[in-house]
Order: sequence, then C-alpha cells, then structure tokens
Amino acid sequence: MKPEWLERDNIVRKKGISIEEFVLSFEEPNKPVLLEGCMDNWAALPKWDRDYLLQECGDVKFAVGQVAMRLEEYFRYADQVREERPLYLFDPKFAEKVPILGSEYEVPIYFREDLFSVLGNERPDYRWIIIGPAGSGSSFHIDPNSTSAWNAVIKGSKKWILFPPDVIPPGVHPSPDGAEVACPVSIIEWFMNFYDATKSWKRRPIECICKAGEVIFVPNGWWHLVINLEESIAITQNYVSRRNLLNVLEFLKRPNASELVSGTLDRVNLHDKFKNAIEAAFPETINQLVQKAEEKKAQQKKLSYWDSVTDSHAGNFKFCF
Repeated sequence: MKPEWLERDNIVRKKGISIEEFVLSFEEPNKPVLLEGCMDNWAALPKWDRDYLLQECGDVKFAVGQVAMRLEEYFRYADQVREERPLYLFDPKFAEKVPILGSEYEVPIYFREDLFSVLGNERPDYRWIIIGPAGSGSSFHIDPNSTSAWNAVIKGSKKWILFPPDVIPPGVHPSPDGAEVACPVSIIEWFMNFYDATKSWKRRPIECICKAGEVIFVPNGWWHLVINLEESIAITQNYVSRRNLLNVLEFLKRPNASELVSGTLDRVNLHDKFKNAIEAAFPETINQLVQKAEEKKAQQKKLSYWDSVTDSHAGNFKFCF
C-alpha cells in the first residue's frame, strides 16, 4: 500500500458513548462510526494470536474462499503467498466448530438488539471469524440482506473505505437488480486506478484505519472495501435492530429474493418466516415502525416544500392570495 493511500482518516471516532447517543447520532441517521474501548473486556483481545489459535484449533478446518483448510495449513499458505489477492479465512461456523472462540468475545452493548435472533437456528449466517495476511480483504460490496454490521479488530489493522448507499464507488458496476457486482480484480488494482479520483469528488468516501481494540459500525446499504495492512484477526457480525428492520423486510420480499438473499438455504420463505416471528415475539412493532416512518416522510416533505419557498431566491418571492 502506498503511504498516500493511508493518509486520509475522516471517520467520526467515539469512546464511551451511551447507547442512546449511538442510536441518535449514528444508527438512526445510518452513519458509520469507529468505536474505541468497547472490546477492553474481551478475553480474545490479549489472547488471540497465531500460537493461541494453533493450540486451540490448528487441526480444525475453516472456510477459505470456496474450500476448507485446516488452520495450520492456512497459516503456512499465508506465509508463502505472493499473489495480489491472497485468500481470506472467513468462516460463519467458527463458534460451533470451536466453542471456546465464541465464548471469548461479547457483542458490544450498541449491537445487542438483534432481531434475526427470533429465528433461532434458522437465522441466516451472521457472524464470522476473519483471518488474513497483509493485502487480503474484501473488494467493494454491500452487506447481505440489508443488515448493518460491526467489525472488531483483535490483531493487526485494516484500511476501510466506505461510500453511502446512493454513491456507487468508481470502478464498481452493480447489476440493475443488485444481484451481481463487477469491480476490479484486486483491491490494489482499485487503489491504483480509481482511488485518486475520489479526492475530487464532492461527496468523498469515509476512510479510516481500524486497529486492534477498535470496532467499526457499518450501516446498512453502505458500500465498503477493506484491506488488511498486516496479518489480522477480526470478528464481524451482521444484525437487525428496530432501526433497520423495515429495510430488511423490504429487501427479503423483493421479487428476485432467491438471488439476493444470502446465508440461508430457504431464501424464498425467509421474509414470511422472519415477519411472522417478529409479530409473534414483538406484537405491533412492525406497525409502529411503519407509522413512524410515514410520519417522518410526511415531515420531510413539509420541510422540503418550505425550503423551496425560502431558498436563496426568497428575496424575489412574493406571496399571492
């Protein structure tokens, strides 16, 4: 990575904020934030390194791309790899395979309302252990099923670039239905060919380096690219709270849900299962959220109209009765 690709750091950073402040300032307005200090009590933070993981699960097979590799084999591969886009260990069943790993971290207080939990074991994949050498990572994508996410770095550091839902990153070409995304073959290729262009954009991306002990909140619908700056170990989880429940339900009922929905074999019926489970566990919640959304939309429409008659040309405007 060139030094100039790492200079910009314009994300909001917070430490010790209340849940209420997180919801009002970041989750409801759908804005990213980097959170410090909310992993301090994790047993994983001082323990998880190569030696510890090899001791606990060196012979366990984890998902690496389309194949399964023993962790010991993966670390050998990571030491030798010279390709531009190294394979990434990204496993959604790590806690079932190695229960002690699931017990050595806890969900930060800001993300504990996870409504997909009403589905129990039928919920889509939602948590992953992520391990990779320098240069590994994920090219631009939007997280699955319109969920929001948090990503906690336990070892190493990651460069993040995020664009809001209505700004498609340069060099990225999603299909009209959103089922496929075409982008440069490697992350480095994107930086070499497109990163400089973002410097002149009016709506620049949000960027940061997330280090060990830090957590980034990725709001639903945001495009993001992540690259490891050194060998890194992280945990990430996708979740649904009341703030994005309606977005998720709308996503799950799209006509091409069988192509868009991920993390579950029953893609077509997930919407009905989830909606019915929410209504059983939290009666009237969906109706209340719909009513609140409609009131907010009506208020925004009023404000938009008032802006149109009190804008910079108001000096020439006259009321006519």
